Amino acid sequence: MAYIEMTIRSAILDMDTKVDVILPENRHETKLDLNRRYPVLYLLHGMKDDNSTWSRLSTINLLVRDLDLIVVMPTTYRGFYVNNRYGLDYYHYISEELPIKMANYFPISQKSEDTYIMGDSMGGYGTLRIALSKPENFRKAICLSGGALPPKNMHSIIANDQMIGVFGSDEEYRESDNNLERLVDKFNNFQGNKPDIIFYCGTEDMMYEHSKAFVAHIKAQYPNLKIKDEYWHGQHNYHFWNSALPKALQEMGFKITENSII
Repeated sequence: MAYIEMTIRSAILDMDTKVDVILPENRHETKLDLNRRYPVLYLLHGMKDDNSTWSRLSTINLLVRDLDLIVVMPTTYRGFYVNNRYGLDYYHYISEELPIKMANYFPISQKSEDTYIMGDSMGGYGTLRIALSKPENFRKAICLSGGALPPKNMHSIIANDQMIGVFGSDEEYRESDNNLERLVDKFNNFQGNKPDIIFYCGTEDMMYEHSKAFVAHIKAQYPNLKIKDEYWHGQHNYHFWNSALPKALQEMGFKITENSII
């Protein structure tokens, strides 16, 4: 693989911001292929992480280095991938501006069937927030240990004033598209092709019950949607997310073998 650490200027954020990118390298061959376009995975980080965390703590580099896949790892810090009530417009940056900039820099396919999004924890929420609101852009969306968790339930993890800065009041959250239970209704009514939504969560994870409840709600209310969920032993950490990565890549249609870590 080829690994790039980038600083780009975002017009929406009106600031420089970091993005890490994994590019396919065809390590075992050399050929000229100027017109080729590659599938892309937007990989979103959790609340206490940044754009570098996936490459530092996970096996993503080893798993994808022989795959024809570009992996884009941006950051919103603690912005939850939404347009913050008192802050920056991270939703518009991630969902609209970033794909355009990445396609200008790299040979990324513009087809929705070649576009995936995945994230852990806060990034799992961001994955759902973006995929449910822009279903025409993605083939699959994979949520790792995340889901619909109202701000009032986050106060044990992050200070209340920080949550208000991101989402506004509880009432503002409930009436906005940041409320995933509200957003999934719009997703269901979308007339075009919708991405498959996949949930992975550890059975000892603090998000386990929330994830199961949200998936049960979706399946009960919208039985025609393509929803898949799978749970196994694990907590809210990279030990579990590393065990989920091969499953996720296989769901995307990539073949993962023992040679992936050689």
